[in-house]
Amino acid sequence: MKSGLWRLGIAFLSLAACSSLESQGEFTTGRQALIKGDSGTALTYFQRVASADPNYVTTYTVFRESIWTYVGRAQYGTGKLTDARPSFERALSSVNDDHLARLYFGLTLLRLPQATTRSDAFTLQDVLFALREGIDPKRVAALTRERGIAFDLTKDSENQLRNGGADSFLVDEIKKIRAESLKKRSENPTAQGAKELSSALAGLRDSLDYAIANSTQGRFWDPSGEIRGQIKSGLALLAARDPDWQKVISSGEWIGQTLEEEIDRARRDEADDRRRNQTR
Repeated sequence: MKSGLWRLGIAFLSLAACSSLESQGEFTTGRQALIKGDSGTALTYFQRVASADPNYVTTYTVFRESIWTYVGRAQYGTGKLTDARPSFERALSSVNDDHLARLYFGLTLLRLPQATTRSDAFTLQDVLFALREGIDPKRVAALTRERGIAFDLTKDSENQLRNGGADSFLVDEIKKIRAESLKKRSENPTAQGAKELSSALAGLRDSLDYAIANSTQGRFWDPSGEIRGQIKSGLALLAARDPDWQKVISSGEWIGQTLEEEIDRARRDEADDRRRNQTR
């Protein structure tokens, strides 16, 4: 009986090992496709890995990346931004210091369609004109709810509305619409994207600085300082009063792509250095 259980346990372990090796092979194939710019092929492989092991995490000297980071990056590369967003959110819920997930999460938010005020939203003068024309305040409220408002409800504008015939229902409805508009503005993907991207760049900079200063492997990372220079430039772009978002996005994408390539370059240089030392 014990012998049978032992053989069954060995069989399960062997199956798990084979599954792990298969996931690793598919991940490697997907990653090489991603580096080459074939995001569609990469997505197919990454989704297979995520399906087999949703907790799969890569471990490198400097960075840890969830498989959902790679799924999201492939979705980002194929333009599936609405799919990429929850993938990055899932990655960050699994590995909070996955700075590359946060980088691409920020880029995704910056590239998502932005909410804008309708061009036909009511101005204060529009509302006052409607009231002067004798339109019932409840009807004005309904139209305002449909089209939105393009003015601030200050004490002065509220007085103008009441003097123009607005009742409490209309004024309260305009207050609600204004509050909802301000909430949407504060949740604007651009503002959130800029915040996430700034946090990601700072995290990537700190991770690189720490690894380079405190690990043997770190000396093979970014020896020219080009990546760290680009990170510094990206942070400066984000700190501008009126950021050039296209430059911000281009800079972020360059950093993400170059860091992925740097993983292989650093490993190769470290292996070459080890071989040279062994032959001396």
